[in-house]
Amino acid sequence: MNSGKNDVTNLEMSRYINLDIYHAVERSHPYYVEMVGELVKDISEAYEGKGGARILEIGAGTGLATEDFAKLEKLEITAIDMDENCKNILHGRNLDGVETLCADATTYCEPNAFDFVVSVFAHDHIHYDSAEKFVANIHKNLKPNGLYLMGGEVLPYYDTLDERTEALYAYHTFIVNKALREENFELAQIEINALKSGLHMIGDFKRHETMFEEEMTLGGNFEMIKKIKLGPDVPDDVGGVFVYVFKAI
Repeated sequence: MNSGKNDVTNLEMSRYINLDIYHAVERSHPYYVEMVGELVKDISEAYEGKGGARILEIGAGTGLATEDFAKLEKLEITAIDMDENCKNILHGRNLDGVETLCADATTYCEPNAFDFVVSVFAHDHIHYDSAEKFVANIHKNLKPNGLYLMGGEVLPYYDTLDERTEALYAYHTFIVNKALREENFELAQIEINALKSGLHMIGDFKRHETMFEEEMTLGGNFEMIKKIKLGPDVPDDVGGVFVYVFKAI
């Protein structure tokens, strides 16, 4: 099942990231493979023994994680991205069981239709001002007791805009330096572009742990049931890549 309906002309990540290079190198991002593996395991365990399940993947991008989710049996996936260029790449891959839509994650809704809502390196593309609306919309899409799974990048704690700038440099500099030492120059450039987009708040709005967790639980609609940091352990003050699971209540 692969659909191109509901297309809208819109650009987001493709404004500041080369999508071809991104698609080629993103799996080499530190802890990415481990993160997606953890999400796949969580989904598989949560619907084990059931007749099937529906996933809404938000900010699906070019479909790297979508491809891994689609390997699970008895799953129907609706993969949305507000960037038409991303959606077109994903749509062209013709993944079995995947419906692709160009849509905004803060407004797209099939009420109580999904067992899982999943985001992979996508939650931080939601502007801080839209956080409450976004979290409420995730809840609307989920069935009772459905799960929101977030795999993403989390910054060290910050309180002021200046501290936010330093937190962005701390996290992204770690990733860039690691990529350079591994001679993964394409990934380093992608990460530099991501840093720039974060500094100028053009499509990238990373949270620190406390901020993210408070946004998710403030309205009382979600309970955090899992949190794991994939890395880095050393240094421990640069943020890192996390997997969170929240249950709709």
